[in-house]
Amino acid sequence: MASVLRAGLRDLRGFLAGPDPPVHPRTRLGRALPTAGVVVAILAGLVTFEYLHGNTTQIATGFLAVAAVLVAAPIGLVATRPLLAWRVAWLVAGFAGALVPVEQKTPWPWVPVQMLTFPVLLAVVAVRHRRGVLVWTGLSAALLVVMFVDPANVAGLLLAVTAILVIGDQVRRRREVQAALAAEEERTELAQARRAVAEERNRIAREMHDVVAHHMSLIAVRAETAVYRIDGVPPAVAEELAAIAGTSREALVEMRRLLGVLRSTETPPAEPQPVLDDLAGLVRDAREAGVDVTFDPLPGARVPPAVGLAAFRIVQEALSNARRHAAGAPVRITLTLGPSTLELYVHNTLDAPAGESTGGERHGLLGMRERATAIGGTFQAGPDPDGGYTVRATLPLEVTA
Repeated sequence: MASVLRAGLRDLRGFLAGPDPPVHPRTRLGRALPTAGVVVAILAGLVTFEYLHGNTTQIATGFLAVAAVLVAAPIGLVATRPLLAWRVAWLVAGFAGALVPVEQKTPWPWVPVQMLTFPVLLAVVAVRHRRGVLVWTGLSAALLVVMFVDPANVAGLLLAVTAILVIGDQVRRRREVQAALAAEEERTELAQARRAVAEERNRIAREMHDVVAHHMSLIAVRAETAVYRIDGVPPAVAEELAAIAGTSREALVEMRRLLGVLRSTETPPAEPQPVLDDLAGLVRDAREAGVDVTFDPLPGARVPPAVGLAAFRIVQEALSNARRHAAGAPVRITLTLGPSTLELYVHNTLDAPAGESTGGERHGLLGMRERATAIGGTFQAGPDPDGGYTVRATLPLEVTA
């Protein structure tokens, strides 16, 4: 009982002084309703003034103008502040009922504009506000009817008020249910999309584990055991085979980490990403692998992390392509730091024209282009007139989010 009383008092406070819920119209018609309400309110005020002026002779013109404004004001508020509009209309109706007696041929003491406005206000309040506030709104309307309407018309008006409030409440409930269903459908679609992504990641992880990781482990094992299986292996070849085995082991470790990320449904922990200064280590590894690399570094140059990462990955892929398609050809890497851009060149001289591009090469060029364009840069790659091949990227130093 106490909880019901507290809820009733809370709803009464909401009815008397509570705010109207904010309105966020999505259609052009919805956005035009407040302006249309003001225009209709002005017209209704003029009609009310003419009506009062033609039916009263003992009231001053200024008072009639004020009364016309008060009668028409709720119409201008109903689109955005329906509860406030009902409060104003209720006070004006009570004031008019106390001053204007109900004559034998007049069933109520209000002007026609008021009688047309009341149902609209009640309907909009019913659609916009919760049921508790709606109950108090209905009681206030019933009070007006009982106090100021001819007894012969009370029952019909009370029934009309009840019907308006019930229909408006059902419309509000239907909208809430539709909004809840739409939100649930959105959550369901999001969950299905996440599940599909997780299944695809697991499938990719299985393929990589069953195929790529297996072959990489075979490469590592064969490289490590070659010096024992083959007699008379030169020391230089044995050292190269050991380097191949070590690189294969590192690739397997990285692949296992990647497989763990693919299978995990959680956000992987952040790891340090390569930066521009890490290019020196990348070039050193390439030289140890037998690539003749000339590198012009930029010691101490400070660039955004995204730019450094993109430059590192582009050079890494360019060196990988040079080893595959121009084995033995010298490679030159040039970095030029300008006021607003970082220019990156990777050039190699081919002894003979490269063959047709493979799928891996196409994917590599696509990846480099995506790296550059993702931060607002440009990328170009292609053969030179002298038979060489140049990769060029221009990366902006101000990366937009």
